[in-house]
Amino acid sequence: MAAAPGASRELLAAGRRPGLEETLLISSKRSSKKATTLQTVRMPRSNVLDRVQSFLPQMAHANDELRRKMVTAPAHQFDIESLDDTTEKVIEMNVAVVELSGSDTDEEILTSEDDSESGDDCTTDEVTIHNIKFPKQKGEKGKIEILDSKVNE
Repeated sequence: MAAAPGASRELLAAGRRPGLEETLLISSKRSSKKATTLQTVRMPRSNVLDRVQSFLPQMAHANDELRRKMVTAPAHQFDIESLDDTTEKVIEMNVAVVELSGSDTDEEILTSEDDSESGDDCTTDEVTIHNIKFPKQKGEKGKIEILDSKVNE
């Protein structure tokens, strides 16, 4: 059971081949050949960066102007929660802030959403079979029990 000559050569040369560390080193012999062919190029200036740089001074000027107006004008004029009839354009934004931590699983998030929804849907009517809500049990499957009224009589 002699090994094939090609396999023996590969086994003998295994220690002489550069390892992963050798290929990753900048100063290695192998990477110096590749480094001469690679070139660093300058990336073109981003259009977004130009727009942001032109917008920031305008924003600073508007903030300064607003501060000057707040000193002289009455406070109710700057209250964003009270609108008068002279306001022409209004943007209404409904924003929800939700904390999502990395430890929550999708099931926990869904359960917490269901809990919050059930808290919002408080009914003051009589509780019946049709509108009763039971809390969901974590990790347990629902049990269905069939009750026969004839057996109980």
